[in-house]
Amino acid sequence: MSEPFLFLDPACCDLPEPLANDIRLLDRLLGEMLTQQEGPELARLARRLCHDDAEEAYSLISRMPELQDPLVVQRLLRAFTALFQLLNAAQQKEIVRVNRQRRTQLSGAPRPESIAEAVLALKNANVSADGVRRLLSRLDICPTLTAHPTEARRRAVLDKLQTISECLMEGAETTRSFRLDRPLDTEGLAEGALRRALLELWRTDELRSTAMTVDDEVRNALYYFDHGIMDVVAWLHDDLRSALSACYPGEAFEIPAFLTFRSWVGGDRDGNPHVTADVTWRTLLAHKRLALRAWRRRAEALQRELTQSARQAGVAPELIASIEEDRRSIALPEDVERHHENEPYALKLAFVRARLEATERSLDGLGDWRAEGPSFAPRPPAYENAGQLLADLRLIQSSLRNNNGAALADEGPLAHFVTQVQAFGFRLASLDVRQHSEAQERFLDEAFLAAGALPEDRPYSSLPEPDKVRLLTRELMGVRPLLPRGWLPSEAARDLPQLFEVIGHAQRYISPESVTSYIISMTHGLSDILEPLVIAKEAGLVRWRASANGLAMESDLDIVPLFETIDDLNGCDALMTTLFANRAYRAHLAARGGFQEVMLGYSDSSKDGGFLAANFALHDTQARLAAVCRRAGVELRLFHGRGGTVGRGGGRANRAILSQPPGSCTGRIRFTEQGEVVSYRYSLPPFAHRHLEQIASAVLLSAGLHSGSRPARNAWIGAMREMAAQSRRAYRALVYDDPEFWDFYVQATPIGHISQLAIGSRPARRPDGKGGGIENLRAIPWVFAWVQSRYVAPGWYGLGSALLWYIDQAPGNLEALREMYRKWPLFHTVLDDAQLELMRAHMPTAALYAARVRPAELGRRIHAEIEAEYARTRETVLSVTGAGELLSHASMVRRMIGLRNPAVLPLSRLQVALMESGGTLSLLSETDDPAWRDALLLSITAIAAAMQSTG
Repeated sequence: MSEPFLFLDPACCDLPEPLANDIRLLDRLLGEMLTQQEGPELARLARRLCHDDAEEAYSLISRMPELQDPLVVQRLLRAFTALFQLLNAAQQKEIVRVNRQRRTQLSGAPRPESIAEAVLALKNANVSADGVRRLLSRLDICPTLTAHPTEARRRAVLDKLQTISECLMEGAETTRSFRLDRPLDTEGLAEGALRRALLELWRTDELRSTAMTVDDEVRNALYYFDHGIMDVVAWLHDDLRSALSACYPGEAFEIPAFLTFRSWVGGDRDGNPHVTADVTWRTLLAHKRLALRAWRRRAEALQRELTQSARQAGVAPELIASIEEDRRSIALPEDVERHHENEPYALKLAFVRARLEATERSLDGLGDWRAEGPSFAPRPPAYENAGQLLADLRLIQSSLRNNNGAALADEGPLAHFVTQVQAFGFRLASLDVRQHSEAQERFLDEAFLAAGALPEDRPYSSLPEPDKVRLLTRELMGVRPLLPRGWLPSEAARDLPQLFEVIGHAQRYISPESVTSYIISMTHGLSDILEPLVIAKEAGLVRWRASANGLAMESDLDIVPLFETIDDLNGCDALMTTLFANRAYRAHLAARGGFQEVMLGYSDSSKDGGFLAANFALHDTQARLAAVCRRAGVELRLFHGRGGTVGRGGGRANRAILSQPPGSCTGRIRFTEQGEVVSYRYSLPPFAHRHLEQIASAVLLSAGLHSGSRPARNAWIGAMREMAAQSRRAYRALVYDDPEFWDFYVQATPIGHISQLAIGSRPARRPDGKGGGIENLRAIPWVFAWVQSRYVAPGWYGLGSALLWYIDQAPGNLEALREMYRKWPLFHTVLDDAQLELMRAHMPTAALYAARVRPAELGRRIHAEIEAEYARTRETVLSVTGAGELLSHASMVRRMIGLRNPAVLPLSRLQVALMESGGTLSLLSETDDPAWRDALLLSITAIAAAMQSTG
């Protein structure tokens, strides 16, 4: 008889009964499937591995003869990976279940951290209806999907896991027997579907056979829009409309498209040579094509639904006139006209559908952006822009509303369609383009030389910063172009001007909102921000026009500096002050409506200065930037470049929003959704709904209530500043100042193998970086490797030293820190995020990785330093929070980690054994058996699934 895979016992972790039942079911089904497909030996081997507790891990393979076959090792690792993927699906389903039940359990009160709760809080704080209208007018929430390579799972695997989540939810539905799309006998349907999905998952390769291309990444990103994001945006608008109606009865509110999406996928060329102008153009076309197809499907569905007869319901004369106008340019099939002869709403939607089809056909001639011509512009009956589609839909809405059909106009599919077109238009998601500041300099070296604009033919990049700024300002203020007609840069510098040409084409022929932001990585000086404006001016995106008051600049692109290192964060307010005083940039700002976006890099600042120093620098920077923009009369939107893990700025996004300094969140906010976070948050629409309602709730509260609150006490800010400095010293003493640290890191983590995973198109290192070492390693693999070895150091290292130092400075400092934790959202969030990472870290497992370091004394020495800091951090955090154990405030998370840990340890032991470079497993050599290489890579994906994190 088949047995469960690992005989997991959720009861020992005191998990809720529904979740415990799901875990037992999945463990049993996995065991049955493995027995059927592989025989009983694989599960038995897994259980033996779990009970192996020898002091060293590197001899594991020699001690267990079955593991000397790489194919057996692969199957074993895949079984563990499947187990953790199933646990993750069960945990997601439980979160959805709990949130669906919360309102019932709370006797009709709003769900915590929901839009309804936020609107009720505004009402209870005596915010008037006019105050809410002003808040809505500036509400602008913009998640931004990136392709950063932290998603270790294939799209095919993600599809199977989504099916498993849906089967779990279906099996839990108490009303499933009454669903009309099910047979009379429903017993066992959900479990049967689970079995099939699990078998499909097992028979699907876990690893990609080839590296991902940028086009692959684009298709993956678009999947989430088509399979949930569009619907979730409409649901959230419903939530807000319903909450306003309940709290402000009788008041009318115009709800804007307050939630819009952007993407970096196909536009982020920083360090990724595979993102070319051609790729960006194909991406923009794919965005518009998906949007048009989505709108066509919705028009078809509404055409079948809105079949009201003119004999049964009134119709506005304007709608009749619009249909007659459509007839003059569109010939519908005769049977369609006949079928809808007395159904004006359905007939109008048939014309809408025909115009959408024509618009989609117009994209067929846009394949080569270099072949621009008159045919690029859409011709009737195609829609010229999304505004025309929106006008048709609003005409239908108005006619229904004015003829006793308000429920059809303002609720359900038509209202959702209107909301979605407002939010996504024909662009779907505006595509950001990002480039490293050094790439701009390389192009301008050639451009200024060709224009004869440099004294003594010196390279532009060699000029002092003040001379660069003067030269750039002069060129921006000039009316004539810089470059001679027909001049071409070298092949190495050609992509940047081509990119700006593509942006111009996209704004003309795809959507004016298709590309609106240019982001500059590693912005260090004023010249870095002015340089792209000069290049944009050559492409016609920046130009001078005559006006009543003389010449005025027109600018089609927002220039977004990205500040990433601690030093750049500390100095960016002074830089922006100088920038706003520059006459050319003032003209650009005026052309952009006085709006400025600034991006803050959480990943690189943490890699540069450590967890606490980065958190404080980012908080302090937000306050200083807000003050600079207020003084300059500039409207600021902060763009938070958060990663998935706490070590890269992850954690609870809504808590982070509520802990921002007063005045820094006015209702406009942008944040990245990276890597595995995208699939985790957006694979299941109800899960995405919960994530985004928490974000919207936090922004409503932060902008509506907290913007005028008193700032944190000066003493608290001073304490944080001092602790951040101490933390940075402790972090950099280990990571940057110890000359032997890099030798430890590359041996005590699988960093050397992570780059072999085909999980993204971007290299793990910046291609233009000089040499190796931590300076040139990207933040994502940096954190990924620490997570794999269970140190998870980027999420806490240095915090304990800083807290202990501050406590020792004065007798009352411990109580001061406790008060800060109780009353200051920033400090509370920092310590709670650190608790999560401390809980996920496991020093006994990390010691197994350190034991393979050579010389052995190096491994022992640095492991002892990290372990001592871990103990300091754990003890001081518990002392400050007053808790008896880590994550006492998040018991569910704590319990799930407790359930997972015993099954993660054998994976880590096996990975350490696979990483050994001696004997027959010389995996660091390129000539190794690919079966052993794949086994090692599978150990990385298995631990990533177990830890629910890559980087």
